[in-house]
Amino acid sequence: SPLIARTVSSAQARQDIEHEGDELRCRFETVPPMAPARLLVFRVGEDEVKGCDDIGRETLLVQPTWRGQALAAGLRYPKSSHVLRIERYMEDGRMVEHLRYPGKGVEMRRIFAKASA
Repeated sequence: SPLIARTVSSAQARQDIEHEGDELRCRFETVPPMAPARLLVFRVGEDEVKGCDDIGRETLLVQPTWRGQALAAGLRYPKSSHVLRIERYMEDGRMVEHLRYPGKGVEMRRIFAKASA
């Protein structure tokens, strides 16, 4: 919805990702908080992984796989039949989250800078 898009675009997203082989531990939070901070632990190759989006709605990460250097997966909301495509990859030293919603012809890229310790 346009309201959700405006709300999400005005928040900062922080993602702390630990990656070892095919296992990923991802901690997500937004500032200001739009949902509680959450932890997603999964292995590449799993069928479906339960998670939540930035505003706390339940999601399913579908068949995460490596596509070259990119982590690629389907993303869907349990109450919807639409499947979005998500890819995460490095570009110019920054992590990019590239989300495509083919059913609506929408694409979004979020570019993350490395946080200072």
